Amino acid sequence: MLIYRLMAKLGINIMPHYGGLEVIEYQDPDIRPLLGLLNQEFPNWSSSKIKSYMNLVTSKANAISGVLVAKNQAEYYVGILIYTFQQIDSSKIDNSCSNGNKKNASNIFVVENLIASSLILQSRVFLSLVESGIEIAKNHMCDYIELPKFDTESYDLLKEKYKNQITDYKDFRTYLKLNKSLEKHL
Repeated sequence: MLIYRLMAKLGINIMPHYGGLEVIEYQDPDIRPLLGLLNQEFPNWSSSKIKSYMNLVTSKANAISGVLVAKNQAEYYVGILIYTFQQIDSSKIDNSCSNGNKKNASNIFVVENLIASSLILQSRVFLSLVESGIEIAKNHMCDYIELPKFDTESYDLLKEKYKNQITDYKDFRTYLKLNKSLEKHL
């Protein structure tokens, strides 16, 4: 991971391999290679609406969002993670963070969309993408990663690996607290 951090500081956009999958930042304005996965996530959207959304999240002028893609050894895209950086009142995630009336803001790496091409490989793809997201979040001084609710088998690997860092939000999202104990997992 030391090599990755050095590469990140130099601006090199290469992520480590996880389980035979290569995870990279997707910045190409040509989204045609991703349309199959994106149509799966947004079945009621037109191609132009999907393209507009992807232009927004991949724009180099936009420093608050990005896209990670997972490729298998045959160079096929098998997963996408679309993310944003946000701030939220810490007490909304973790009641132990509240200091009376004073509000503490936490930096959050928000997983907006998490898509896999195959139900069979979904949990491995999700784990690979989220682990790469954790590296980005840590490099951007985030306190938490906000994920979809862990309510299906697809999240079992994530639940098992990060069970000590999970802060289960009451509504529709799950939070992983980023701390030094996470580094031993990576």
